[in-house]
Amino acid sequence: MEHARQLASKLRGWVSADPLLREKNISASFGIACYPLHGSSPQELIQVADASMYLSKHQGGNAVSTADHFDPNEAKKWKRDVLEAYLGVTLKRLFSTGPEAFEEIYQRLRQFTESLAATEPNSGKTAVASSQGPQALPQTVLDTVTSLAFAIDAKDHYTQGHSQKVSAYAALIAEAMGMKDSEVDEIRLGALLHDIGKVGIPESILNKNGPLNPEEWETMKSHVSFGAKILDPLTPLAHIRDMVLHHHEFFDGSGYPEALTGEKIPLGARIIAVADAYDTITSDRTYKKARNATDALAELERCANAQFDGAIVEVFVRTLRALPNPIVEVAAATSPVRGS
Repeated sequence: MEHARQLASKLRGWVSADPLLREKNISASFGIACYPLHGSSPQELIQVADASMYLSKHQGGNAVSTADHFDPNEAKKWKRDVLEAYLGVTLKRLFSTGPEAFEEIYQRLRQFTESLAATEPNSGKTAVASSQGPQALPQTVLDTVTSLAFAIDAKDHYTQGHSQKVSAYAALIAEAMGMKDSEVDEIRLGALLHDIGKVGIPESILNKNGPLNPEEWETMKSHVSFGAKILDPLTPLAHIRDMVLHHHEFFDGSGYPEALTGEKIPLGARIIAVADAYDTITSDRTYKKARNATDALAELERCANAQFDGAIVEVFVRTLRALPNPIVEVAAATSPVRGS
């Protein structure tokens, strides 16, 4: 371990001292794992070394980190630190969207939740799923998925803040419907994450100027399935996963992905559909100008009981017409990940 640390330090020094690399702000970050202390197979060692490297990068880069501080009794905390570091590095890169980006993030979340389950008492996955709702997950996991949603919104200045506004409108509807605080919180988070699956959509489609052709539209529609899949490993978010999957279903059954009708569509998804449409209508997009609140509410009423649940539209319209300012304004989203 000491020899590896010395070698990595020399390599780091050589890179940081190179004039051309320094001019381009290029530095090297290293992670070290040692057999048999940190793993008994090449795959385990690579995973631990990779995690240590991300810790180096998250701490500012130009550093060497080893897993020799890893305490099996603190496995859960260490793995959370690694997930936080990984996400911080990913978002700082301003990652490109698309199937490869989706797969990388999905596998990280899946590996993390599996390893977290293995470190819980009472043997495993049942411990992670023993309670439901967002409060059953570590804060770092919630920070991970919400930061991802904010980063996707920020890829296009037209959609920056969209998920936050949809979340505010959806919570307003849930409160006006007299739902319990825990249910309102769940819908608020579901709306915040409703477009998280767009991480799997190529940027050429996501940010296209002008209308999508039929093939591109089919690809765009897959964002709901990507969103559901990325939340699959987070079993306490099962209700939120269903909201994400079904928020583009239409009340009359003409939506996607499963053409559900009426109350077969999860209530949270029906609420998010109204909130999402209202923010889209009242916001500028590359393909259209924003419309005012009066026009947007009239459009929702026109589509009630066809695209939207009429009862939810009625609650939303009544609630917004009673507000002095019926259009939510939000500040630019910032990542809630600590230290990034």
